[in-house]
Amino acid sequence: MFKAAIRVNKLKTVAQLRGASIHAHRDDETSRLRLRDGAVAGVGLAWSKAEDDRDYLAAFRAHKAELHASERKNAPLALQALCVVSPEWVQQAGDLHDPQNPHNRQLFDEARSWAESWAGKGAVFGARLDLDEKGGAVVDLLIAPVRESRGKPVISTQKALVDLKGLTGERNEYSALQTSWAEWCADRLDQAIVRGTRRELTAREHLSPETYGAVLDKAREALREPPETVLAALRDVEVHHRDAETLAATLSGLVTLKGEISRHKAEGRLYEAPEASARLSDPGTWPLDAHRRPWPIINAIRERAERVLEAASWFGVSWPALQRDRGYTAAREHFPRLEDRMHLAAVVAHCGAFCAKVEATVKNLLTGRTIVSEAHCWPENAAQEVERHQRALGLVAPEVREQPPPSRVHAPKAEQVTEVHGESEAAGLATTKARLASILAKPARSHEDDEPTHERHERSRGHGRGDDDGWGL
Repeated sequence: MFKAAIRVNKLKTVAQLRGASIHAHRDDETSRLRLRDGAVAGVGLAWSKAEDDRDYLAAFRAHKAELHASERKNAPLALQALCVVSPEWVQQAGDLHDPQNPHNRQLFDEARSWAESWAGKGAVFGARLDLDEKGGAVVDLLIAPVRESRGKPVISTQKALVDLKGLTGERNEYSALQTSWAEWCADRLDQAIVRGTRRELTAREHLSPETYGAVLDKAREALREPPETVLAALRDVEVHHRDAETLAATLSGLVTLKGEISRHKAEGRLYEAPEASARLSDPGTWPLDAHRRPWPIINAIRERAERVLEAASWFGVSWPALQRDRGYTAAREHFPRLEDRMHLAAVVAHCGAFCAKVEATVKNLLTGRTIVSEAHCWPENAAQEVERHQRALGLVAPEVREQPPPSRVHAPKAEQVTEVHGESEAAGLATTKARLASILAKPARSHEDDEPTHERHERSRGHGRGDDDGWGL
């Protein structure tokens, strides 16, 4: 038995069409990182309505001219559909990456025919089956359905999807796409092909090259049978006593990271680094001592976030590795799906930014004046890393430039203020400052034996231990 799956993205801007062309030409870093060993970049089957089969902006313009169609204001320009079948079906007739494999050619042709069966004749203006990547059996289609509106032809992706939903009887348009493609494959390719697992389809409006790879991975994942649970797998494996401690540490770190990855997927741009029992927003939970040293407080607040950073470092996603890794290749052995590695990188960035924020906030509040900036606390410039990964995941709209190098990201503007649970950081800081002032007005409890534990972080910033009172900046 083989499976079929669909992933769809709506393209709303010319910049996105240009970005799709850059990716198709393998001019972006992410596509090059996804090349399989020994492959020639660009090998595959490609067609479009332009002279250059991979220039989708030119193809879109030719498509509009051919059908005399106009665009709706603020409506999508096109649909990008990834049509997937199990790679094993292609391998029945030869090598997965062979352009002469008849199953590759059949899949390529039938994907285009399927799209035009519901979107309308001539609705597809670009098609590509990449054979230079590690995976295969995925046809990338660019579709701009044309419908009549007030007697004039206009591009309308929504009307075409609604029509398809009515034909299939599915509850929503994306399920209709999935069902329709599976039925087409069973009828035209092989009766052994069935519908893939019902899962949420991507609805991202900003598909970066990194996100494109994640969507590919997600599409292929839908073809797999659900794996055994972790507990069932552990039940059936034998562990030698000498390996037990290492395995326990590894599993603990893995579970911690998996949990944060899952939470980041659910919360998106609202995700916040985990806080310990000592909370940055509540000075009443801070372990203030008679000397009002900052580092015992900083370490107490950052405890859980640091635990995530330590676990990520164990699996190869240390802070320096995160900054170097522009293709999300780190930790591939333990996190084989690109989507998970992208969310893991975002989690690490958030935890790093939280650590820097805690250090700066605590020191500034305890002195009553600004003596240190977040950008200069460990890890330095962490906010830029948060912004980079939010853009890659489509959580922040990408900046449009004439020649956008897909891997280069601008730092967030200084005047931007992040909203957290409906309250701005500025307002939250004022509240924290007022609460701290009331606490400091009372006699502080004594913990003279407390030893600051910030040496590791000071070394990571290239500084020594600092003064004995814990105020080393």
